[in-house]
Amino acid sequence: MKILITNDDGIYSSGIFALWDVAQKFGDVNVIAPINEKSAVGHGITISNPLYVREIERENGFKGFGVSGTPVDCVKIGIKSLLSFKPDLILSGINIGSNLGNNIIYSGTVAAAIEGATLDIPSIAISIDSFRPRSFSTSKIVVRKVINFIENNIIPSGTIINVNIPDCEPSDLKGYKVTSQGHQYFNDNFEKRADPSGRNYYWMTGEIIDNDKELRYDGFAVSNGYASITPIHFKMTNTSFLDELKRIII
Repeated sequence: MKILITNDDGIYSSGIFALWDVAQKFGDVNVIAPINEKSAVGHGITISNPLYVREIERENGFKGFGVSGTPVDCVKIGIKSLLSFKPDLILSGINIGSNLGNNIIYSGTVAAAIEGATLDIPSIAISIDSFRPRSFSTSKIVVRKVINFIENNIIPSGTIINVNIPDCEPSDLKGYKVTSQGHQYFNDNFEKRADPSGRNYYWMTGEIIDNDKELRYDGFAVSNGYASITPIHFKMTNTSFLDELKRIII
C-alpha cells in the first residue's frame, strides 16, 4: 500500500514515530505532518499565510515533510502537490491524548483523517489515552490489527475509523470494542492572570467529564481497558429531524 501518515502533535512527536515504525511494514510510507504542534485546531486550514515545507530526517531512516500549517493542510498539500500519487490509506496519529466523545470536534488528528475521507481515501485516526505514554507497545499491536482490517475490508465512503487505545501493557489490554461516539466533554474555565508586565490575560483550564457507564461508548470502553474502534462520518445533516422540520417550516 501507499500510505500517508500525518498527525497534529508535529513531525517530531513520539507518537508519529511509533506509527511510522508500524506502517512501514505494510508498504510505502510518506510522512507529511505539521512542523510544530497543532493540537486542537480541528478542521482548520491556512488561507491567509503561505505554507512552508521542509524535509525532515529522524533516526532509523525516518523521513518526511514538515509543513508550517495544520494537519488538514498537510493532507491537502500532500495529495495535491508533494505526492505524485493518491494514497491507498491515511493514518493520523498516534495522538498523545485520547480523542473521544464530543471532544473529537476539536481534534486535528481526527480532522486529518476526515479530510482523507472527503477525498474517498480509507483513513484512520489513532490516539493513546495518556499525555505521558509509558510506551507504544500496545498501540502498535492495535494499529497492526486495524490496518489488517482495512487491507481486507471496505469501509463506507466518507467514513473514518477513530481508534483510541489505553496506555497499558499488551498483557493488560482487555480486548477490542466497536463503539459509538460517547458524550465525554471538556468542562473548560478561563483563569484571569497577569503577566510580568502587569497585563491581564486568560488561560484555559478545566477537566474531562465523562458520565457514560456502558461499554458501547468510546470513553467508557477505553477507561475500562479496551481499545475503542468507532466509525465516524462527516455528514452533519440531522436526517431524523428533516421531515419534522419540513412540516414546521414548509
